Amino acid sequence: MDAYRTVRHPLALLRDGTGLTHGAYAQLVAETHAALGFGNMAARREKVARWESGKVIPEAKAQLAMAHVHGVPRSEVLRLGWPDWLYAATGHSELLTAPWTWDTALQALDRTGKATSRSVDRGYQALSCEEGIADLAASWLDAVAATPRWQPAEGHQRIDGSTVDLLEQRQLQLHALVATLGSLAVRPLADAEQRTISDLVRSASCDRATSARLLALAADATSFAGLRAFELGDNMRAQAAYLASLRAAAAAGDPQLGAYGMTLLARQKIDLHDVVGTHALIDAAERLCAHSRPSPRLSAHFAITRALTSALQGDREAVERHIDAARTLHSASPHDDDPSCVDWVTPESILIQAGNAYVYLGDRTKAMEYLLPLFGSTPATLTNPAITQRDIEFGNTHIALAYAASGEMDMAIEWARKIPPALNKSQSYPVKIYFQRVLTKLNEHRRTPVVREFLKEQKLAQKV
Repeated sequence: MDAYRTVRHPLALLRDGTGLTHGAYAQLVAETHAALGFGNMAARREKVARWESGKVIPEAKAQLAMAHVHGVPRSEVLRLGWPDWLYAATGHSELLTAPWTWDTALQALDRTGKATSRSVDRGYQALSCEEGIADLAASWLDAVAATPRWQPAEGHQRIDGSTVDLLEQRQLQLHALVATLGSLAVRPLADAEQRTISDLVRSASCDRATSARLLALAADATSFAGLRAFELGDNMRAQAAYLASLRAAAAAGDPQLGAYGMTLLARQKIDLHDVVGTHALIDAAERLCAHSRPSPRLSAHFAITRALTSALQGDREAVERHIDAARTLHSASPHDDDPSCVDWVTPESILIQAGNAYVYLGDRTKAMEYLLPLFGSTPATLTNPAITQRDIEFGNTHIALAYAASGEMDMAIEWARKIPPALNKSQSYPVKIYFQRVLTKLNEHRRTPVVREFLKEQKLAQKV
């Protein structure tokens, strides 16, 4: 089974962001503790490790010293408590703790639209505490059940359902463009569309039904923009977008869009091999949709996401069960009630993810049963219109990883050679992550001539 990260405490992620070791971080906190007039504090690396384990809560003055290091006001430390105040350092505090109202949904959309794009190389500041994930899921379900009170806009621009029809068509066109142009080209368009729709939600005058449709579209546009951000390595922006989408969907009373946003939080963690809390996120999504008309694609999306999580946890029986469920659910018809956000969930995408799940389990034979019929026995140009360039990149990396894990170095290198040229064009952050895992696995066989030569090529390429 492929190794994966277990739970990461938010303090561990903040410390990673500083680039400091446990010992160096302990020294920084101790110096800050003294500078703030709190007296001397032992600077031991073991102390920081215990805090990050979640088993020990720092003393109040130590927390204030850490808050000073990360620029979090004392009032937030006292208001939120440990470890929730740590999220304030990521910019997600309000998204996680603010009341679930119409107005806070609009504020979340505005903040997401105005956030500066950036790439995060150290850590990803994602939800990492089991308790925090459970609180998010519970508060979200309560908010949807309560249906936040509508606050009509008082703008001078009047719109009706026909305007929302046009905006929905534009959003569908962006979905289609990603398959042909990729996230790098589409991200500026996605961000601009998210800002446009969010501005209309706040400023345009319309009736309640039109306003709810517009807010639901804003939720869709925000999660779509978040996906583009994650594809290009802007992890904090992606998670902020997913959380804003949850709030917008709850205010709009759209359970399917909200459930999709919840699964995006889970899938971000899966791609980063941090699976703690992912089942809780999917549980919440399924509970919300339990009382609405089922969507075959969305239900299949839940099931295949569970399969990937179970694979990273080494639960083969659960993987098989969830893959079968995903294929069965997707085959249900009609698909008239499927939301557009899951239009990418096709039979082919389910098979690709099923193959990936078996790669994580370390079962090369079973993985190839799913992947090779789609991608061919050797790396080649694909003609299946249902398989996108992103699918090809993921297929190449996972097939290469499967061969490398099983010790078939010639085949691993054959597939791995296809990855760098495509990656140079797409700049896909998830593909980059998986390619690094391929290289790590190949490095275990670096004495094999063909592997040694390939690794040498990659080192030279990085220097260019």
